[in-house]
Amino acid sequence: MKRVLLPCLVVLASLVAAPQASATACQYTKQDLPVPAGAATNVFLNGGSADNSRIVGQTQVGQDTVGTYWANSTLGQLPPSPTGANNVSPLDVNNTGVITGAVTDTRDGMPWTARAFRYENGAYEFLETDAGVESFGRAINEAGDIAGTHGNDLYLWPRGGGRKLIATNASLVLGITDDGKIVTAAPRFTAKVYDVNGGPTVDLPAGSAGGPVMDNNRVFIRERNAAGEIVTAEYDLNGVKITSHPIGSRTFGRNGSGTVWGTYVRSGFTQVHALWRTTGRTDLVADPMPLVSTYSDITDAATLIGTYRAEQGIRPARWLCS
Repeated sequence: MKRVLLPCLVVLASLVAAPQASATACQYTKQDLPVPAGAATNVFLNGGSADNSRIVGQTQVGQDTVGTYWANSTLGQLPPSPTGANNVSPLDVNNTGVITGAVTDTRDGMPWTARAFRYENGAYEFLETDAGVESFGRAINEAGDIAGTHGNDLYLWPRGGGRKLIATNASLVLGITDDGKIVTAAPRFTAKVYDVNGGPTVDLPAGSAGGPVMDNNRVFIRERNAAGEIVTAEYDLNGVKITSHPIGSRTFGRNGSGTVWGTYVRSGFTQVHALWRTTGRTDLVADPMPLVSTYSDITDAATLIGTYRAEQGIRPARWLCS
């Protein structure tokens, strides 16, 4: 699975590590993802499966939020919540199409309280939640185990058992692995790794700015190098630093071959999209460019997944290298 990251801050160009020389740029061509009928405003992406075959998001249709998903670019919609709630927000999906998220009701006079769910085979399963407490399913692994929040606390809802408290007063859930490690954002721009099987909790080093990103069992944290420049460090889930990238602004994702998509800051404080490989940096050429403020990812074929701003509002798309 892949989860969206916290918003990050743009840093001054003078503090960013000097970018590598760019290899031959690839011309990316946008291919729109279909959107539900009646989508007159924004369509947001919230998360995607580990193999990038499935994406989940939400669409505003009138006064309702419609749960939306794509399977290999084919549009699907979650049915209305059986609770009557008018907002369905899918937040993550696994490779087999099992979805987690939350439903809320924003109609006048109705309680807003969010309720976490697992959705598969056309049916909702609402996760154990105490009365009057909000719950959100934030991340799901291939077994269908869900990590999320119950009030301010971090919980695991395993597919075959009762809920389990993992930590109190936890922050945003970034992901859950197939072997039961839950990654959350943590204070000081860093992340924390919990082992639901009783292993040690790992505290990653503090960052310098912006939120951490998790993708393909790696965590990306912006930090300062010895020269005082902002770079992005790549850690495994045991807290070992694998490498550092001269990404001074934003990291979107990492594919199976180790290619990282992010942005660096050029003179004039312009964020430039680029891919970082072991052979160097490749700047992206596309019109329009993906937005930097919403969920994005990169596939093993170096296809980009994200959103752009159209006349109707924010729209989802894939960008293919041609």
